[in-house]
Order: sequence, then C-alpha cells, then structure tokens
Amino acid sequence: MSVEKMKSIGVIGKKTLLNRVLRLVALNGSMHMINALVRVNSTDFFLPPSEKNIEALEELPFLKPYSSKRDFTKDEEVVKSLLSLFSIKPQLRMEYLGEDYDYDDFMKQLSDIYAKVCSTADEIEEKVRSINKKREYIDNLKYLSRFSLDLSRFIYMKYLVFRLIRISRENYDKLKKNYENIPAVVLKVGVEGKYVIVASITPVSLEETLEKIFSSLNYTLLAIPTEFGGTAAKVTEELRKSIGEDQKVIEYLKKSSEDYRVKYITELKKGYSRLEMEKKTEELKSEIAMGNKLFFMFGFVPVSSVSRLKSELESQFGGEVIILVEDINKTGSGLTPPTKLSNIKLFRPFEILVKMYGTPAYREKDPTAFFALTYMLLFGAMFGDVGQGLILLFSGLILELGWKRTSLGGILSRIGLSSTVFGFVYGSVFGSEEILSPLIIRPMANINYMLVVAVVFGVVLILSSYIYNIINSSLGKNMEEGLFSRNGVVGLAFYLILLYTIFRVVVTHSNISPALAYTMMGLLILMVFKEPLANKLLHADKLYRGSPANYYIEEGFGVIETLLSMLSNTISFLRVGAFALTHVGLYIAFATLARMMSTSWGNLAVLVLGNIVIIVLEGLIVFIQALRLEYYELFSKYYRGDGIEYVPVKIKGISSVGRRISLYHKKRGIPLGIGIYIYNIINLKGGF
Repeated sequence: MSVEKMKSIGVIGKKTLLNRVLRLVALNGSMHMINALVRVNSTDFFLPPSEKNIEALEELPFLKPYSSKRDFTKDEEVVKSLLSLFSIKPQLRMEYLGEDYDYDDFMKQLSDIYAKVCSTADEIEEKVRSINKKREYIDNLKYLSRFSLDLSRFIYMKYLVFRLIRISRENYDKLKKNYENIPAVVLKVGVEGKYVIVASITPVSLEETLEKIFSSLNYTLLAIPTEFGGTAAKVTEELRKSIGEDQKVIEYLKKSSEDYRVKYITELKKGYSRLEMEKKTEELKSEIAMGNKLFFMFGFVPVSSVSRLKSELESQFGGEVIILVEDINKTGSGLTPPTKLSNIKLFRPFEILVKMYGTPAYREKDPTAFFALTYMLLFGAMFGDVGQGLILLFSGLILELGWKRTSLGGILSRIGLSSTVFGFVYGSVFGSEEILSPLIIRPMANINYMLVVAVVFGVVLILSSYIYNIINSSLGKNMEEGLFSRNGVVGLAFYLILLYTIFRVVVTHSNISPALAYTMMGLLILMVFKEPLANKLLHADKLYRGSPANYYIEEGFGVIETLLSMLSNTISFLRVGAFALTHVGLYIAFATLARMMSTSWGNLAVLVLGNIVIIVLEGLIVFIQALRLEYYELFSKYYRGDGIEYVPVKIKGISSVGRRISLYHKKRGIPLGIGIYIYNIINLKGGF
C-alpha cells in the first residue's frame, strides 16, 4: 500500500542496435521513458571514465534529438490488405516479436507477396468482368433467337443502323401512337415485366433524329456481341463455351491464391505484430538522443523489475551496450520519477478514483488505502441496506470476474459489501425495517443521533486528513506546509481548539475563555507568517518568494477562508446522516404508493420499481456525494496529486486475439471488386 520505489536506467549503444534494443524494452514492459537529452544535460549525470565508456564520453557534446519520422502508411496498406484478403485475424504474438529480424527486409518480402496477390486479383477481376459481359449478351440475344438471320448482317450494315432497346410499357404505348412520325422500322421482340424489348432499323442519316425520339422515351440500349458471327442461337452457344473457358482460368487462379495463403501464412501473421512493434519503437525514438555513432536512452524502472531488464539486455547484447543503473535519489531535480501504485487487491479498484483527482507524487504517501476505507464507510453509512447492497455486490462481482471490468466491478462489489454490512446495522432490507432487527440503530427512530454521529465521524476523518498532510509534508521535507500551514500542525491545533470552544459554548453553555481566544489568535498569526517563519528556520536566502505586500494580502484573506472552510467541512458531513434518513424515506414513499394499489401484483410491481429507482438514482447520488466528501473535505487538506503516472513502454494485447480488420479496399492497389472476390476465393465460397 505504497508508491513503488524506482531506479533510473540508461542504455548506450551503436545506432545499428537501436531498433533491437527498443523492441526488447517494449517486450519487457517495465521502463518509463524519459527524454535522454534532458537526462544527459542534468547537473548530476555522470558517466564513469573507462575504456568501455570512452566512445560514449566523446559523443556527449554532439548529441541531438532523433529527427527523422518514418511513414508507415504504405506498410499498413500492405499488411491490412493481406490480412483481410486472406481472412487472417490480426494478433500480437510474442514468438513473432521476440525473433531477431530486419524490418525493412521483412516488409520487402510482404510487399512482393502483395504484388503477386494484386496481379492474381487483377486477372480474376478481368475474367469476372468478361463473364458478366458475356452473360449480359446471352440475356439480350434471347430476344433475337427466333430469327434465323446472321447477326453480323445487322451489326455491320453500311447504310442502316440496328438497335435493340428496352423501354417501359407506358412509353411503348406512346411510341405506337406516334409510329407514323418515327423514321425507323420498329419491331417488338419481347416483353419483360414492366418493360418491352424493341428492335429498330433506321438509315444512318436519320440516326440522330431517332436518338432524340428514343431519348424522350427513356430507353436502355441492350448490348449484343460484335466479335461473333451467325444466328443468335449459334452466338449464344459460342458465348457459353467462352464462359466455361473463363471459369476454368478463374479456378486455376483460385488455386494459385490458396497456394499463396498456405505458403506464406506464417509470414502474413508476422506482418501485423511486427508492424505494430515498429510503430511503437518509432514513437519511442522521440525520447532518444543520437550521436554520430551511438544512441543514448534513459528511463525509470521499478526496483522489482530492474534486475530482469538488466539481465535481458546483457544476455542479448552483452558488451555491445553500456547499462547505467542509478539510485533515484541521485537524479537531478529536473527529472520527476513517475508514480507506480502498489496496493492490495481489496483497495486496488479505488486507484482509478484517486487518479481522477490526480496521481500521487513519487515522494507523497499513497492515499488509496485511506481513501478506499473511508469511501466504503461513507457509502455504506449513506446507503445501508442488506438487499440493495447484495444486488450491488453481485453486480460488481459479475462485472469484475465475468466481464473483466476490474475497476468498475471492483468498486461496485466493495461498496455493495459495505452497504450490506450497514444494512444489518440499520436493520434495513430493500428499504423495509420490519424484516430484520437492527444490530445498533434504526435511522428514522433516532434522527438527531444519526446527524450528531455523522458530524463526529466527519471530525474524525478531518483530523485524520490533518495527520496525513503532516506525514506527507514530512516526507517531502516541506516545513512551511507541514508545520505552519492551515493543514499542518498549527492548523490541526487551531481546529482542535475551535472544536473544544464550540463544545463549551453549545453543550456546556460556558463562555469563551480569554486563553482560548488568545491561543487561536496566535495560531492564526502563525499561519499568516508561515512563509517567513519557515524560511527563517531553514536559513533561506530570502524570507519571501515574491512580493511581501502581495503575500500578506493573500494570507489575510486566507485566514477568513480557513475559518469558513473548517466549519463548512465539518458541517458537510451532516449529509451522511441525511442520506441515511433519505434512504428510508424513499422506501416509505414507494410503500405508501404500493398500499394504494388494488391488487397484490400491483403492490409488488410498485415495490420492485421503487427499489430499482432507489438503487439506480439514490445509489448514483450517494456515490457522487461520497466522492465529493473525499475530494473537497479531505483531499484538499492532505493530497496534492501532482505526480506523473507510471506509464511503461509496452505492446498491449500480446498473445491475445486482436480485433478483426474489416476488408481494406482502395481504388488502386486492391479495388473493391477484387477484395470481395479474393475474400470469397480464399474461403472457397460461391461461384461465378
């Protein structure tokens, strides 16, 4: 239940090793990268002079950031197209990433495969277009099959033009009515649903006039083949034979495509993993410093992972790289270590709520355990119910264990457990107080007591937050904040005396003694002079960081804010008791509505609906109110949350099935039609 300790690790090696080193670091998944130039230029950076380090020492004055940025657009097109066309699920596999390989050579191999697939796809698409065209010819020729005339005599007439067209029945009726005005011989050769098929012959000189007439009738020209001679029946037979030959070619190309899949399946699977790794390493290079021959890389690594990373680097690269491991306390002030939280499983889901406010600083005490315990207590006290708590508990367990929603499910299950426990304390089951006897108290029967206990509970939490802040300030060696601030020792003393004074006046009806008044005034004065006092005790060069006038104006208003906030923070906890009472009140409202129903089913339906509303609506409100108490009444006193979250370099989703990439199409490369055909070809679906 603390912030895990870190060490600084540096890796120096030849430029040719950079990609391999970055791959190892990404697979190791423990290094939080930092800018190498910042680290090298920090005042405490020291590279021991030795024969092994002489080359690195010579390059230190000439280091510059990594500048070139690689474009992976073409590589992504190749990889995604091949995966989708061959119906391969993209997966990040360790065995493909852990191998020693040259990315450029590997991508050249994939590009060659891609070119072969494109060539095959082009041939398939060409043959499919040819088959479709020939089938269109066959469909059109059936209207001329009853004529025993050579088609070539119609097609190649010198002075006449032959057309086969399709128009609607309505337009055909118009055509018949105006037949005497049409400069052509028109013959109806077939009917197809709502359309009429018409053959026309007109002189070449009148073709333009006929075109205008047909255009007004919204006609469709039906194509007939020009490369065949003979009757329509004979041409149809020749077309069918040609289609059969084309289908044989397509079957051969299908087999060729399947051979590509079988032959290159392993390389195709490697493509996705290695592309994602290369994109990640390219992203990391922005933090690398480059010399003439060497690269410099630095990062923070948790103490528990240092030996593993170091041993992996040494086993793979041996003496080819220089490995620097430094204690975190030796790093320069310009380098802020990241924060890695380490909490037991009970408290771990609450880390996400803590991080919503801010990440703990590296040298700040992790508040997660305190937050989790107090949050569960606050929620349970405001939403104490055995039945509704169990629903939250089991819902959370389903989300956490079944759907792997560890954060949301973990929080729900824990606050559900707290709600169940307080339900037994209050004797409440689905809002009813008639089923169980309370272990301690019934809220509605002890309203004043509930409100007083809520305030006392708030006082205890506020006192704990003062102590927490004093510990954090001590860890950060911040005397001003820990000793003299309104949230430090002086503020704690003032708050205790203020509570005692209020108790004397309200409970015992005593007057405020001068000693108490003078003590509180003295403590307020110490708060006002906190900066100069702290700087004086620390023997700082200056008593004030800025203008003294501005400082005292700000602190003068700070005194008023201190008085108001101490009182408002304490009174805020009244809401804990108020919501405990509201919970019972809501049930009473729904129970009253249920008794007004004329049937037992109606009664039950209202009670069920009421509990659903209470669980969803009141549960959400209580969740938010408990969070508000944590953030505004407690966190504001002891928690800064200005740290940097530990984000190690890693490739996510290794050895797990990635999402399926949808068919990737582009106008040039793999056209839409080819994509669909190849997709069917590889799966041996359908036919042509």
